[in-house]
Amino acid sequence: MSRKEWLAISFFAIMLAGCAAPGPAKLYEGALRPAAETAMIRLPEQVQVMALDGQEQTGSLLQRGQLLAVLPGEHVFSLRYVELFQINSEEHEVVRSRQSALRFTAVAGHEYRIEMDKQGSLEVARKFAKDPKFRLVDESSGAVTESTAIKSYAEASLVDTITKAFDSSDSKTQGPTHLDLLKDVWGRASPEDRAGFRVWLDQQPK
Repeated sequence: MSRKEWLAISFFAIMLAGCAAPGPAKLYEGALRPAAETAMIRLPEQVQVMALDGQEQTGSLLQRGQLLAVLPGEHVFSLRYVELFQINSEEHEVVRSRQSALRFTAVAGHEYRIEMDKQGSLEVARKFAKDPKFRLVDESSGAVTESTAIKSYAEASLVDTITKAFDSSDSKTQGPTHLDLLKDVWGRASPEDRAGFRVWLDQQPK
C-alpha cells in the first residue's frame, strides 16, 4: 500500500468516526431504556465485540472504541483484538487475535470498561494475538473480571453454560456432582458445541 493510499484510508476513517451517531450502541431488544436501567460498557479502539451471549454481531456493532448498553444480568462477550501497525511508508500489518470469552454480571446503573495490555510493538502484538487476555473493570467497585480464550461463538456459549452449572452446584449443600452436570450439558449440546468443547478441553492443563 502506498503512502497516499494509507493517508486516504486514514482520512476516511476519521471522517466516518466523526459522523458516527452519538450515544451508546444498544445491545438489547425492545424500546430504549433509561441509563439507570442498563449497564454501560466502554470498549478501547483495539477491541471488537464479535458476539454477545452467543449471538454474532454484525455491521456497526463491530466498530471499535464504542460505548455499549446492555441489560442487567449475566452476559458473555466474545472479544477480538485488532490493531494496525505501520511497518514503513509502504507497508502495514493488521494483527487480529483469536477470540476470547468474557463472562460477567452487569448491574443496572453501573459503568464498565474493557481493558487489555498495551501492545508496544508488532512482535508483542503477534504474541498477544495467540492468547489474548481482556479485563472488564467495574468503574464503581473496581472489581475485575478476566476473559477465557475460545475459538468459536458456540464454544463461548458452552463454556458459559458449564460455568453457570458449576456455580449453581457450588451454592447448594447437596445436589448433582460436577460429572453429572457435565453429562447433562453434553447430552443437550449441539454437534458444534461438542466440537468447540473438545477443542477447549484439549487446550486445558492436564
